[in-house]
Amino acid sequence: MSSLDIGDLNPSQQEALQTYTAVTDQDPVAAIPILQRAEWNVQIAIARFFDGEPTTDPVAEARAALPATTSRGTANLQYEELLAASRPSLPRPDPDNVVGRVDTTAGTTTHYRPNFIFSLLFTPVNIIYRIFSAIFSPFAFLIPASVSRIFARLLQQQQLQSRPTRRSLPPGESTARFVREFGEEYGDENTAPLPFVETGFNLTLDNAKRDLKFMLVVLLSPSHEETHNWVRETLLSNQFRTFLATHQDEMTLWGGNVQDSEAYQVSSSLQCTKFPFAALICQTTESGSSNMTVVSRATGPMSASELVAKLGAAMTSHQAQLSAARAQRAEQQASRNLRQEQDSAYERSLAQDRERARQRREQQEAAERAERQAREQAELLAKKQRDIAQWKRWRAQSLPDEPPAEVKDVVRVSIRMHSGERVIRKFRSETDMEELYAFVECYEILESDDATGEKDVEEPAGYTHEYGFRLVSPMPRTVFELAGGGSVGERIGKSANLIVEPISDDNDESDED
Repeated sequence: MSSLDIGDLNPSQQEALQTYTAVTDQDPVAAIPILQRAEWNVQIAIARFFDGEPTTDPVAEARAALPATTSRGTANLQYEELLAASRPSLPRPDPDNVVGRVDTTAGTTTHYRPNFIFSLLFTPVNIIYRIFSAIFSPFAFLIPASVSRIFARLLQQQQLQSRPTRRSLPPGESTARFVREFGEEYGDENTAPLPFVETGFNLTLDNAKRDLKFMLVVLLSPSHEETHNWVRETLLSNQFRTFLATHQDEMTLWGGNVQDSEAYQVSSSLQCTKFPFAALICQTTESGSSNMTVVSRATGPMSASELVAKLGAAMTSHQAQLSAARAQRAEQQASRNLRQEQDSAYERSLAQDRERARQRREQQEAAERAERQAREQAELLAKKQRDIAQWKRWRAQSLPDEPPAEVKDVVRVSIRMHSGERVIRKFRSETDMEELYAFVECYEILESDDATGEKDVEEPAGYTHEYGFRLVSPMPRTVFELAGGGSVGERIGKSANLIVEPISDDNDESDED
């Protein structure tokens, strides 16, 4: 057996070897003989590693004390029981181990403090319970669980009944006061303080559950005689500090003084029966739902090696479960992030599609609006041209004829049209200037009417004609504006040479200038 190779171990032995090396950090080859001598019991092997191996092997002595008439089947059953006991197994779900949020409201809890006579009468019971618990602890399985629980509750009341009165503070301030007082009493310039968190118990418990971390709760009672030595020799030992530093990323340390209301409620919730007290809490799923559960308790004075071995074994037993929970949570978070990214990408794509649809709709509406405006302008222009043509025909009908030769009071006007044609026309002297402008405007219609004989044209309804030209005398340049009014004789005289000058051309020239 001494030359047993790691590859020859069965699954249970390999699991025990992994648990042992994780706590002791010993070489696996050197750890196999120790586990063999301990019958592959991890707790026994860890205790022997830190405290030294005894001169006699209690397991061998127990096996030697078995009756010689034990059958082979019974021996096999006992051997299987020993192997099953050596396997690190998860504790069964116990409702008493489930840790929930405690009521830490300051000033809302009233604690019972018995009188001095009751405490004096209860002291012998406490002493007897300690003696019997020390002597008959190996036979504890013979005592009913209800009786043991009753004695534990009575002892808890005896230990916690005489707490002095302290000013109640909110949970966070109460924890900060404990950390400050702990540093003042046990602090040293050469050693760093323990990494206690300064948040309340409920918040620390929620953070540990959220981050899937272990939570180590340390409860101290200053009135207990073993507290000072336990803190100096165990909590402040290099071995325990190294253990905390090794697991600082996966464990949170919280402490409290049971003289404070918050720590007192925590001690009641964790069923603390003896001081000093330490409890390791983590999230478990044995009961079907994720709860924070006490996976290990360390009550009473205990050496640093025992405390580290106890906590290390519990952490190793539940590390795989927490790692699986972290992996599951990371997978869920990755799936959630992926869904969020997909939803975000879908929303962005949908917004882009909506924007493109809006732009197309606006472009289509703009094109339709421009087309409608162009059509309306074309219709207005066509109507205007029809009105102009109709007005010209209508106005040509009302133009006076050229006076005969025997009329002496006439004005001879020579007009150069747009086309360059020179037209000579006589007008009566009293003829209004508008008649002269109308003659120029309707000259082409007059020529065409002479050819076609079109008559009886009505004036277009709602139309007001505006002349798009003016008559100008070139030398000297004189503009005969229609707005000036008057007759032809008054404005022009006996005769004149006029040029038809478009008004739009002047406007274009002014714009170019």
